[in-house]
Amino acid sequence: MNEQGEAHALADQMLEWISAMEDAESAKHELPLGSPEFVAKAVEVERISRLAFRWAQMQLQVAQHAAERRDRGELTGNEPLTNFPPRPLDVILAHWREAQLRLEIAPLGSVEAQQAAAAIERLREEYQAGFVPERAQSLARRSA
Repeated sequence: MNEQGEAHALADQMLEWISAMEDAESAKHELPLGSPEFVAKAVEVERISRLAFRWAQMQLQVAQHAAERRDRGELTGNEPLTNFPPRPLDVILAHWREAQLRLEIAPLGSVEAQQAAAAIERLREEYQAGFVPERAQSLARRSA
């Protein structure tokens, strides 16, 4: 898997969460303090912020792993992530990880937990479906 593409997909997902959190926080400002709608928006902001925090930890791990590989000479080049558009499998993997995080923070047996579990299964199947043909193409190119 292309590390730059995966890192780009991770960064794109983080930007989406930051934007969603900003939108929810802005909407909260327009609501009466203490109203059910205000509380619902506060819950939404808190949920997104937990996901963003966990995602930032994952991004840090990816960055540190890449730095270690660069120190060993296994990762070269100086191109920014913007030069590496996310590959479809990278996007699938990023969404899969996001669904796993949602499952971790969802209350046991909740609708959110069920939805996250269903998303994990769907994304796992989607990833496998995309990986097998891509792997076959890669092997065919090598043997040609």
